[in-house]
Amino acid sequence: MKKLLIVLTGLMFALTVFSNAMAKTKWDLHLNYPAGNFHSKGAQKFADEVAKATNGELTIVLHPGASLGFKGPELLRAVAEGQLAVAEIPTGMVEGDAPVLALTAQPFISTNAFEQRLLYQLSKPVYAQNLKKFNQMTLYTSVWPFSGIYTQRQIQSEADLKGLKMRVYDGTGLAFGETTGIAARKMPFSEVYPAMKAGLLDSMYTSSVSGVDAKAWEVLKYFTPINIVGPVNMINVNQAAWDKLDTKTQSIVLEIAAQMEDDMWNLAGDMDRKSLATLMENGMLINPVSKAFRAQLNAIGEKLRGEWAQKAGSDAQAILSEYYKITGR
Repeated sequence: MKKLLIVLTGLMFALTVFSNAMAKTKWDLHLNYPAGNFHSKGAQKFADEVAKATNGELTIVLHPGASLGFKGPELLRAVAEGQLAVAEIPTGMVEGDAPVLALTAQPFISTNAFEQRLLYQLSKPVYAQNLKKFNQMTLYTSVWPFSGIYTQRQIQSEADLKGLKMRVYDGTGLAFGETTGIAARKMPFSEVYPAMKAGLLDSMYTSSVSGVDAKAWEVLKYFTPINIVGPVNMINVNQAAWDKLDTKTQSIVLEIAAQMEDDMWNLAGDMDRKSLATLMENGMLINPVSKAFRAQLNAIGEKLRGEWAQKAGSDAQAILSEYYKITGR
């Protein structure tokens, strides 16, 4: 009898341990940028805080540098189909699947981070509706410093853009290139440096932060802060994966995510200033944009946004109208 009791006790203990192990959840988080990038560091902080607050019931394992093998335009569907439980998805890269998501990636629509966040807040309900069709939801967003252009030669006007062979990362960049005579090529960030070395590219369009990540000063000379767009990244989770969490864990994750969103949007400006300083320290020449050049860029932006809105539909047009009314544009 005593032996039977010992066996039963041991079995109950083993079942408890097994049950606890089974209750724990692990998500693999696809990240597009290197581990040292501030977006990736933010994601690590998010993962650490979630693990701590849930006592390890939910762990998020980071995979920076697109190491899981997915490219930007594939990410919306990868999360929708459950190939990825959670992923960092740049809004401008997935407009082929959901055009309205590119609203926050429209050219020259914002002049500062406050306006860009206003645009995102106005877009948020429509974004959520569209993401629901793709079986996912956004935990938090972050924003990049506004993108400029890196070149071998000085760029001082619209006419100077013609003939550049430029790497871009979204449909906005392709449209900008077509309008200005730039030979724009959309490619992953990891392929830019080899393409520069091979002479396939002589310029790129990205932020000050990415310029530092790429050590742009090794192959390019000028950075011109045309501020074409402040790209927004979404950290999206597959709906089925989310629904498997208990309500207490969901509440904890959402609370941490809300604070992370505030932190990441506030951090972008600091990262821009630090990155610009690093570019200059390494010999990159920062080429200011004149009022005349800015007027040319604004005119291009107005034209391209109008063309995009016609294709994107009534939801996008309504959001733009409200945004223009608030900002006086």
